Amino acid sequence: MPGQGETMRRKLIADGGSTKVEWVLLSPGGVVEAHFSDEGLNALLATREEVEAAFAKARERISEYDAPEEIYFYGAGCATEEICRKIEDALLHVWPEAKVSAASDLLGAARSLLGHRRGIACILGTGSNSCLYDGENIAMNVPSLGYVLGDEGSGAALGKRLVADVFKHQLPETVRKRFLDKYGLTLSDILDKTYRKSAPNRFLASLVPFLKENLWNPYIYSLVHQELRRFVKRNVAMYDGARSLPVCFTGSIASVFHDILKDAMAKEGYKADTITKSPMDGLIAYHGEK
Repeated sequence: MPGQGETMRRKLIADGGSTKVEWVLLSPGGVVEAHFSDEGLNALLATREEVEAAFAKARERISEYDAPEEIYFYGAGCATEEICRKIEDALLHVWPEAKVSAASDLLGAARSLLGHRRGIACILGTGSNSCLYDGENIAMNVPSLGYVLGDEGSGAALGKRLVADVFKHQLPETVRKRFLDKYGLTLSDILDKTYRKSAPNRFLASLVPFLKENLWNPYIYSLVHQELRRFVKRNVAMYDGARSLPVCFTGSIASVFHDILKDAMAKEGYKADTITKSPMDGLIAYHGEK
């Protein structure tokens, strides 16, 4: 709550993922005035012009309200100070009077999940990431390494395992046929979408609904379970205190497979704390209290 003499300010919060950017405008009293999503944005890959165009589009969506006085952007690809400055400069170009702040989607996830508590925050969505959070900032990060070298437990990693098992004839034949009938993808299609087209991680993650629909099959269940255990072994387990600190998750994969995730954590000797689909509700609470 603001102290005596302080005034609340209108705040714009953005959760900028590779698949979508979720925006929320808070009134000076902390009430949600606008809530919408736009096309995804990766700060690492997008040009300054593309970022400014995306922000200008968002500004049009909230033009009926007063301009935000503070803007908090948590984005995929905001991995360095230079990239964060690029985002902040683009925000100032669109909202020149605002106080702006750009940070990683991982810090956004940590603030959403843990508030001011110390703990471990994890993202399991199109990609994956994790950190040890000290209650305000990231104290340690086991690097994600992206969908080629890492991203264990992510939608991209699950999709990669699925298509590899389809075309290497590892899946039970009935399930393999169901996949081919559902998507109509040939080997040539898979190679083209994975190695030649843009955003192969998004393509691979787009196949996750098939896994959800077929969890009844022991092979599919085991594939998901094994991949989530890989995330725990190669990420969560690397943080000191992981068995005593709260370990929290956000993201579509964490939400869709929350029961399997809890079991995968338990099998490795850990306990899953909060699991959410999106960090936005937690970010509203975090920034709404200031």
